[in-house]
Amino acid sequence: MRWIHRRDALALSAACAASALLAATGCEQKNVPAASAPTQPSPGSIEITQADIDWFRRSRAEWIDCESGAPGMVPPDMSLEQYEDLLDGGSSPAFDRFVNVTTAFFLHASFVAGHYTFEPPFAQRTAFDVTDEHIRLLRRANWLSFLIDCKRPYGDFTHFEIDMADILGLPVTKDAKGYAQIGKEAEKRMDALHADMLPTLQAYIRFARLNPGRYVVPGRGVAQTAGRPLCRPVSATRLAMYQRALAAAGPRSDSHRVAALDEAARALFALD
Repeated sequence: MRWIHRRDALALSAACAASALLAATGCEQKNVPAASAPTQPSPGSIEITQADIDWFRRSRAEWIDCESGAPGMVPPDMSLEQYEDLLDGGSSPAFDRFVNVTTAFFLHASFVAGHYTFEPPFAQRTAFDVTDEHIRLLRRANWLSFLIDCKRPYGDFTHFEIDMADILGLPVTKDAKGYAQIGKEAEKRMDALHADMLPTLQAYIRFARLNPGRYVVPGRGVAQTAGRPLCRPVSATRLAMYQRALAAAGPRSDSHRVAALDEAARALFALD
């Protein structure tokens, strides 16, 4: 028994000595997990934080009172006049932030029909019911720089109610002179729906769902000229097509690749 204990002691002593030698020479074995390579951000992506989302919620829908009139989005802490000055060629960090965050919402946020409560009230409303018709019009409106075109809000017709009826799948006929018509009652309903787009847009600003994270967004030029609220996340297929075009374009690309990138960027906002 003494021999067994002595053998164990010798083995333990040898192990300790070996461990000390390895430590002294920097060769000690340790259970260190293998270092993982840092995750690379997706090409063309930006970080959207909770602070960005909270800041975006402070934007507001405002009616642009020209010709047919239409609602638009105005950045936080900015008047419509100040925003219009920036759209005429100005620049500011707040405007750049607004473009990036709003574009991320337009491409990646979800917005569905439902009953939405405004707290504080908006335009003397404490709540508003967003319908599928409102969302269809919001998606298919003529957007430019995050404003709906106040001249032709939904298409090419001078009487925008015709465009609205077409979007909603309502009957459009022609009168004796060949002009499109939908009837007086339908026109009244379209006018009411058009007015509803102001609280609909405000509901989008306050309640469209987007979590913090990294999101692919195109450049400012395409975002302003082609951007529209999809109301559901853009498909992975379109994102992949855009990222392939982005990689192919490179920092010094020819006009053909730049055109392909522009086309892929605009396709992000295409409607099904």
